[in-house]
Amino acid sequence: MPPPPSEPLLTVDSLRVSFPGTEAVRGVSLEVYAGEVLALVGESGAGKSLVARSLLALVPADAAVTGRVLLRGAPVTPTDLGRVLAWIPQDSLSALSPVHRVEDQLAAAVRSVRGADRAEARTAARRALAAVGLPPEAAASYPHMLSGGMRQRAVIATALVNGPRLVVADEPTTALDPDRREQVLALLRERCAAAGAALLLVSHDLESVRCHADRVAVMHAGRIAELGPAERVLSRPAAPYTRALLASLPTPDLPHRSRLPALDLTGTPGQGCAFAPHCPAATDRCRTEEPLLRSVDGLRVACHHPVQETA
Repeated sequence: MPPPPSEPLLTVDSLRVSFPGTEAVRGVSLEVYAGEVLALVGESGAGKSLVARSLLALVPADAAVTGRVLLRGAPVTPTDLGRVLAWIPQDSLSALSPVHRVEDQLAAAVRSVRGADRAEARTAARRALAAVGLPPEAAASYPHMLSGGMRQRAVIATALVNGPRLVVADEPTTALDPDRREQVLALLRERCAAAGAALLLVSHDLESVRCHADRVAVMHAGRIAELGPAERVLSRPAAPYTRALLASLPTPDLPHRSRLPALDLTGTPGQGCAFAPHCPAATDRCRTEEPLLRSVDGLRVACHHPVQETA
């Protein structure tokens, strides 16, 4: 990936999402640049989906959101949704109307966002569906008549049909088998690249992220623990949390019937680092002072004692 331009497409600054009695996202800051794929990863409950949903104001009604979200330097507005900023949810079946044909749903999205007439909207819908590999008979079907992979392709087409600059995808392949998962992720990246759109990908699948992301932001307990180039973060991480997360994954060379490390990766926000109770490198400072995100060997790491590369 070429060096990013000086101005980010998306800027998230000190984002916090709170519910009564708890703070789920605690001061997340990141940037997404035009044409790149940035993956948000971490265990369940880390806050990655809440970050993604906050960008489009899709959080629950009882959530309190603070911080800044800027799209091309300006606050996100309702008119940006669909036109500049698009959303791909986890569940393709619930994302599509069960009582309208797939092609008709895309045409309606085109008419709503662009103000196009019926003929222009239908042409745009057919082109978008063909671009993701859906044949005319599938485009003319109802969502329940399609396989999970075909429905996910339709959702990708819906997100891209109006030419957004940024696509936010929240675990877009969760319901698919491994083969379909890779096909859909490759297609999503390909179509975003063809449209010149950046992709913010929320995922728990680190191997897929390694293949498809340019940069990775690792979340833990509502904060970013580490951020940097995907290959570097997923092969030589500096944050102990990221190392523990990678160590908890099965590998092809794992001996038969071997046990994975029994390490609790969950964290409870409070005084100090949330990972300190489980970190072998933790000191008294870690238990009393929350680390800030800082630059370490080309990465951004929230850790008092990061693992640094030797010369």
